[in-house]
Amino acid sequence: MCQSSSLIFLANKDFDFNKLFKHGIPYLTASDEEKLVKRLEEKRKIKEENYVIPITDTDKPQIEEICSRIENFLASDAKELTIDHCNGFMRRLVHQEARIRWPNKIIVENKMENGWQCLLVRRAGTKEEEEERENQKQEKEKLEVKEAVGLSNLMKKIVESEKIIVGHNMLLDLCHIVHQFFTSLPKDYLEFKTLLHGLFPNLLDTKVICQSQHFKEFVGSSNLNLLIDIVSKPPFCIPDIENVEGRSYSMSTEKYHEAGYDAYITGLCFIALSNYLGQYNISGKLQHIENATVLANSPLLYPFLNKIPVPRLKDFPYINLVGKDPNPSREHVFHLTFPKEWKHTDIIQLFIPFGGGYISWLSDTSAYVGLYRRDQAGVAMTSLSKETVYKIQTYTEYQATLQASASPEDRKRKLSPSKKDVKDDETSTTNGVKPPEDDDDEWQVATGKRRKKRKEQTTTVVVSKKAFEENDAWN
Repeated sequence: MCQSSSLIFLANKDFDFNKLFKHGIPYLTASDEEKLVKRLEEKRKIKEENYVIPITDTDKPQIEEICSRIENFLASDAKELTIDHCNGFMRRLVHQEARIRWPNKIIVENKMENGWQCLLVRRAGTKEEEEERENQKQEKEKLEVKEAVGLSNLMKKIVESEKIIVGHNMLLDLCHIVHQFFTSLPKDYLEFKTLLHGLFPNLLDTKVICQSQHFKEFVGSSNLNLLIDIVSKPPFCIPDIENVEGRSYSMSTEKYHEAGYDAYITGLCFIALSNYLGQYNISGKLQHIENATVLANSPLLYPFLNKIPVPRLKDFPYINLVGKDPNPSREHVFHLTFPKEWKHTDIIQLFIPFGGGYISWLSDTSAYVGLYRRDQAGVAMTSLSKETVYKIQTYTEYQATLQASASPEDRKRKLSPSKKDVKDDETSTTNGVKPPEDDDDEWQVATGKRRKKRKEQTTTVVVSKKAFEENDAWN
């Protein structure tokens, strides 16, 4: 699927569509690759088992006409015969008849000619020659499978390496990568987290880093093109990059929205943000260390590991792939049930006296409404609950009704720990470096405090300043 607006956007950025369709790199998911290999194996199996397909009266005239041409070919001095205008089933019948009528005399092979599938008939060689040709054919098929898998081979190598992957606001990128190169995305959220972490166990997102407490006074916007400008100036520093002429990107030539360039800029932002963290001492205070260098597996980056931002969710900072997600307050959120005739403006008018709110439609007759002014939640509930045209509930009350109406099987499934929850207390490793032990490495949104402190370490330096002050950063 594609949107015309997306195509226009790419065209305005000088995207080369001819290059995409003429020289694009192929790829297959694991299931597609398995189907392709299985199909080739079935073709070889049918050939070896000599299974005979009955020829109907409808197909018999065409088969006899083709066999007559083969007889004439054998009586001539021609080296080969091309048979076209055959569908897949007819080609299979010709292979069968050739094996029955002229064993060890002719070889029939599939052939592409002018974009159409044809059959090529040639005289059989010696036993040794045909065995060699069969081996070459199988090697060619293996190569074709490998070429069809294409870019998926690179993705497999990345997964096998378990190396840290750095991205910027990369949730949708990860979704596309999983869906296109590995498997369909699961409908269940916890299954999605388990799948994503299983494929990519070490993820770092620069948007999560730059929105933490260490950077929020410097970083006014996390848009990539603005972020690179911010980190190019003090107190940040980007190291000198030696560019290879004609083979690498350069900041002097902007190519935003070109995938490789955006990845290049993301890497530079990551270096600048990480090295800034290196200027903090163990007490969390800046000590202006010159030329601080922080590698991707540094303990300074553990608070950001495997936390991925969610676009358009203002009070939900990230999803945590290795534990429980943050639990932001929903005291300002209401569930509203209203007549089907209501439109967006009708709901807006309802909440204007209380500062307005953000509407998230659930159906034609229901929606969530989150107040912009959270302090008005109590007043709004008291005032609006008196009406009978619509029904308003707090978020907590509505969730309770959903839980009460769920079937016993659904409740049992929700309450039982998932495979991922069982692993919540396990710490992931980053390139062989194990993060400091922590029974619950989550930030409490309501207080901004850690539930448990990290165990003291004498061998590593860890920033003690909280990475996220959720009350300030995410409300």
